[in-house]
Amino acid sequence: MKNKWLFLILFVCTLSLTFVSIKSLTAATPPLLDPIIQPKFINSLPTPSKINATQGGTFNLEMKQTQQWLGLYGGAGADGKYGTSDDQRLNTTIWGYGLSGQTVTTPGPTFIAQKDVSAEVVWQNKLPQNGHLLPVDTQELHSGIKQALEQKFVPTVVHLHGGHTKSSSDGIPEAWFTQNYAYTGPDWVNITYSYENTQEAATLWYHDHTNMITRLNVYTGLAGFYLLRDSNENSLINNNVLPSGKYERELIIQDKQFTTSGQYFYPEMPNTNIPGVPSRTGAYGDFILVNGMAWPKLEVEPRKYRFRLLNGSDSRFYKLEFYNQAKKIYQIGTSQGFVNNPVALNNFILSPSERIDVIVDFTGDAGKEFILRNYGPGADPGTTGQIIKFVVNQPLSSVPNATVDTKESDGLTTKLRPNTLTTPTATSPTRQLALFQLRKANNQDLFLLGTLKDGSFKYDDPVTEKPQVNKTETWEIYNPTQYSHTIHLHLVAFQAINRQKFSGNIVTEEDPVKGEVKQYLRNVTLLNSPQAVEPYEKGRKDAIVVNPNEVVRLVATFDKVGEYVWHCHVLIHEDMDMMRPIQVVN
Repeated sequence: MKNKWLFLILFVCTLSLTFVSIKSLTAATPPLLDPIIQPKFINSLPTPSKINATQGGTFNLEMKQTQQWLGLYGGAGADGKYGTSDDQRLNTTIWGYGLSGQTVTTPGPTFIAQKDVSAEVVWQNKLPQNGHLLPVDTQELHSGIKQALEQKFVPTVVHLHGGHTKSSSDGIPEAWFTQNYAYTGPDWVNITYSYENTQEAATLWYHDHTNMITRLNVYTGLAGFYLLRDSNENSLINNNVLPSGKYERELIIQDKQFTTSGQYFYPEMPNTNIPGVPSRTGAYGDFILVNGMAWPKLEVEPRKYRFRLLNGSDSRFYKLEFYNQAKKIYQIGTSQGFVNNPVALNNFILSPSERIDVIVDFTGDAGKEFILRNYGPGADPGTTGQIIKFVVNQPLSSVPNATVDTKESDGLTTKLRPNTLTTPTATSPTRQLALFQLRKANNQDLFLLGTLKDGSFKYDDPVTEKPQVNKTETWEIYNPTQYSHTIHLHLVAFQAINRQKFSGNIVTEEDPVKGEVKQYLRNVTLLNSPQAVEPYEKGRKDAIVVNPNEVVRLVATFDKVGEYVWHCHVLIHEDMDMMRPIQVVN
């Protein structure tokens, strides 16, 4: 009888605790703003402010908290119409970048820099000292970051993504610092970052890169463009080959979720699928923002425009095209510079961190409207399947239309580069690497990087990638996981060579030295013939999609000594240890 009562008491206690746990979980998820009922394409596309760094100098940029209107509404007001003075606008608390003494914004101001003209930037962490804007699970964080967050400080570090930057200014993950430098990471070196800009013209961007909380810091708004020009691009602009001024626009595409009060909600749902996306670890928003505005419109003239598109999302892959598929897009550049000649595209894939430089020709389209749509994985046609509307309703100005070729009948002959782009020849042995996916005890996925020979490694395991300075290497990156990953290399501009299918066996073993579970990719067999990368992937890049059961080959020259990293740029994967150090050595 005593055991019976004990069992009953334990059962009731367990039931009560379970109820409390469920109640707490429910309470922790606030009611969310419905994207279906939000108006679309009624607000103008914002234009980020500009920082002219073409003459060099030192720039003090602050990270601060503010309120910003992101195009969200709580209601249409008494008249029942959106876009009128009595709309109920919802302001969002954001973290942004801004010049010292000016209002911070998301995205931050756009740098305009010039090749071989160095720019110095002091990144100042002036965020509130009351903890992170988003919930943070500190259980698995490294001790320094965990301690800082528990003391209500916020670690940050800025990475110039795609920058040919010395290690001390690269913004590697453990170079983080908090407000007033009260806490700093083990790789923190200096307050002032130096960007020497020793690379060709390209669409770069800057964003937070703090170890294990990158996804959260970027989600709050810590990102912005960095456009680097050179003499070749200046010539193309000055000779009216390329659109410029208000006819050249940068567009950062991000997906977010919001509470009914208009505040950020980070949709981290381990082991939960969204429709059409077989992902157990992804963060997918149901609002699309461009330059910090939900579903904006851009009113344009009937002429050519240049758009620099950036996927600034956490996990979402975009497959972009116009609803009117007769409207083509003409690629003039990849993430790291111009292609040889314009390339006509019906559509293209833009994975997290990737950029594409394109021309859209609205000549002869007066009175028409075009919606750029997304039909990538999990896209909802009514929400995340729509990006931005272009309305051709502006009178044609006296500025001459750009002459860049958009007539496919003549082969798109405009020469965009002074020298034809060629693939460099490797001067070192091929490096074989692999991506891994481990199921943890809590049924969550842990994504790791490693080598084909020695299996999976965590970020803080000893360095295995040690290229010699000024050597050119071929990297073969094998993906035996069930997900596509975007692999980003710091420092270098690489060229993707090809893709090829393979088969192999994943072997899970315990490391006899460390006592940790490791994975190995064994018995690799290459299948069929290598396939060329997609037309929009040809050129100089710093990130590339590696699909399941596929090996991607790329070639890169490592020309600066120092510590860098390579990682998956699906940010939630990166934060879950899908990152490894690179040590470029003499």
